[in-house]
Amino acid sequence: MNDVLLPDSLWLLSRVRGAGVVLRALMLMSPAVAVGCTWLAAGHTVPVINVVILGLALVCVVLPDSHFGLLVVLLIGIEWLATVHDRATPWSVGAAVSLAVFHASMAAASVAPPAATWTRAMRRRWMRRSAALMVASAGTWAVVAAIRGHHVAGSAVLVAASLMALASAGLWAREGTLDAGPLHEPEVSRS
Repeated sequence: MNDVLLPDSLWLLSRVRGAGVVLRALMLMSPAVAVGCTWLAAGHTVPVINVVILGLALVCVVLPDSHFGLLVVLLIGIEWLATVHDRATPWSVGAAVSLAVFHASMAAASVAPPAATWTRAMRRRWMRRSAALMVASAGTWAVVAAIRGHHVAGSAVLVAASLMALASAGLWAREGTLDAGPLHEPEVSRS
């Protein structure tokens, strides 16, 4: 976490340009979308928690490399668990996608200075990883909706297949590929 004081952070926020503006707008909109999905899934929400969530999201805009984002995600999760009783609701995909957007926008805003220009490779990398997480969220919802109401017995084959899928996804997320090449390219000296 950055040790920048709040006045310095506000000054840095005034220097935000280009992609930084979009990332900070996403930091505000995505928690609001998650709260909206919670309201649509449950028919009600807790207004006090919603105000705290949106207030913390504002703090995250100013301090994207702080731990306040964790509180936003935690409060959204607590509100979801307390109000939504249908675990297979399609609104869970919307909430999951909005949390993925929130996390990715905070992480992306904290890796470069506010006025930095994003290259095409950076945008492609962040979009690819975020899209993979969103597709996985939709796939998980589809599996939960498909087995809803059915009793699924434990299976060693199912557990092994699930672990293999998780390992493959972890490798892909780490390197962006599933090939068995070296983890890191050797650095070439240019002296």
